[in-house]
Order: sequence, then structure tokens, then C-alpha cells
Amino acid sequence: MKAAAQQKMIEPEGPRTQLMRLERILHSELGALSVGAEPLLAEVRAGVAALYPEAGGTRLAPKEHEARHAQLLASMDELEDVLEALQLAARSGRPGANVARRGG
Repeated sequence: MKAAAQQKMIEPEGPRTQLMRLERILHSELGALSVGAEPLLAEVRAGVAALYPEAGGTRLAPKEHEARHAQLLASMDELEDVLEALQLAARSGRPGANVARRGG
């Protein structure tokens, strides 16, 4: 059992696992305000699914992979901005604070 725990610590988590962990943390930290990040989280989920298909899934062509990767990075940058605003709202104690998503 100890060897299995050590192996788990050595193996890096995959993108899907990291995203699920991030979402759990967001929901626990932001509570109801996490709804403000949901549209961008959906974009990030879709990007991760396209770039890292499950076993047996279809891989993207190199140019499409590059374009989707750039799109994922842009979504993650925007998500970072929204999360910072939501975190400020959560800390200020404004449970109904609205954060408008840029460009959408």
C-alpha cells in the first residue's frame, strides 16, 4: 500500500483530473459565486476534452490542436480574471455580487 501511495505522488495528474480538482476547490472557496465562472469553466472543459481525448478518442490534427490550445489558453486567462473578481466579491461579503464576463 505504501508503494502505491508513493507511485501516486510521483505520477503527474492528467489535465482532466487537475480540472476536476480545480472545480472542487472553486466551489468550496466561492460557494454560490462560483456560478459566475461556469461559462468559462465549460469552455475550459471543452478545450481539455478536445486536446486530451479519452482512450480511444480522436486526436486533433496538428494545426487544429495548435488552434484549440491557443483558444484554451485564452479561456484560462479570462477565467483567471473572472476568478480574481469573484474571489474579491466573496471576501467582501457580497453574496449576490455579479461579475460580467468580458466579450460575451
